Amino acid sequence: MIKAWMTPWLLVALPFLGAGLSLLLRASLQRMKTSALLTTIASLLAVVGTPWALDDTLAGVPFLCLLPLTAFLSLLGQPLHRDNTPAWVMTLVLLGLGLGILSAPAPAHDIMLLILLALLCSLLYRFQSGASAETWRGLSSYGLGLVSTVLALMLPTPAATVALLITCGTLLPLLPIHSGFVATLTGLPGNLPAFLALLLPTVGFHTLLLLLPNLTVTILHTVALLALAGAVYASLRALIQSRPLSRLAYAAVAFFDMLWWYIADTGTAPMQATVYLSAVGLATSGLLLAWFAIRARYGDIDTRAIGGLAYPMPRFSTLLALLALAALGMPPFGVFSGFLGMLLMPTFTPSGPFAVIMIVWLTASWYYTELVQQLVFGRQRAAMRYEDLRQTEFASLVLLLVLLLALGMAPSHFFDSNAPTPPSSVAAQGGTWIR
Repeated sequence: MIKAWMTPWLLVALPFLGAGLSLLLRASLQRMKTSALLTTIASLLAVVGTPWALDDTLAGVPFLCLLPLTAFLSLLGQPLHRDNTPAWVMTLVLLGLGLGILSAPAPAHDIMLLILLALLCSLLYRFQSGASAETWRGLSSYGLGLVSTVLALMLPTPAATVALLITCGTLLPLLPIHSGFVATLTGLPGNLPAFLALLLPTVGFHTLLLLLPNLTVTILHTVALLALAGAVYASLRALIQSRPLSRLAYAAVAFFDMLWWYIADTGTAPMQATVYLSAVGLATSGLLLAWFAIRARYGDIDTRAIGGLAYPMPRFSTLLALLALAALGMPPFGVFSGFLGMLLMPTFTPSGPFAVIMIVWLTASWYYTELVQQLVFGRQRAAMRYEDLRQTEFASLVLLLVLLLALGMAPSHFFDSNAPTPPSSVAAQGGTWIR
């Protein structure tokens, strides 16, 4: 029988052991990839089957199992190439840290958060090519998160709360400290951007939930203003990007800033916010994996240099269009149901800033549909050799769409039926009720 206090260390140990085993098998790429995939499955079984999963304090995070699932799907579609192997190993290491942060109590939570930020800094420094401004902005953002986490471990509660909130803003991207998230999605190799698109916001959101009851009205108002400005800024930056990775990164920042605004405006984080965050992360992950399939064939090219994929690559074109619809918030996918569920909560009252949020949402319909239009439609290039999705690539994207559909359908059938009734004192005060 596994003791409850052992659970975080078990969840950390499994992926780390899998990473070590994958390194031992690196002579055979197929065995190395199979070992990594089996490790993610073992981690998922550990999440579902260990005693903490039944504990009331952690039953409010049912989407913890999405981390090993996303790691599995991001690895599944990767081609067998020696250049991808560092990303496979780092995916397992990051998975272990992510699961540990979500399940460990303080101060182990903060220490693992510190290790995660240090690892992100080292990855950016190692894999970013050239001394680009984006690289240094990303390193500065995560460096600020490192310093803030250290201060949170040393300072008393009020100051530690603000310091840890800054760390949250580097992981769940918030203006003006969102650059690390953008650099991660645009500069890291292989499947790492697709996995980190869900892992980093999930860790930041989980930490924010722990801090939310201690945030003052002044802090919440400040965060709401930053989130509103960040949503507009990221949306405009996404419109002017010509490279898909940059466009997807800024689009994700805009959608995550909308979540920041909602939490700061209402002072609450309902379960629908978890649905929304998970769906935005998964949709971004799926679009990144779809673009990686193109990049594996043609390199990191401009979308204007390729087009007309509807007929020569029908499977890719269909899945890309569905993922774009899911990402921009069309029903019945999780982004739509999560956001609509948040708006229908009794703690939310429409206001002037909400009109700005809706304009940002409408802007998403432009940059996502334009991305699909550039790739799927247009003239085919006679000199270009077209190759549709391979079986593993196709399976990974289909399963991601299934997860997005499940997130869209689950709230009315699962969350509401299992949600406990909040205490009357919390409901009367409009306070945060976290399962």
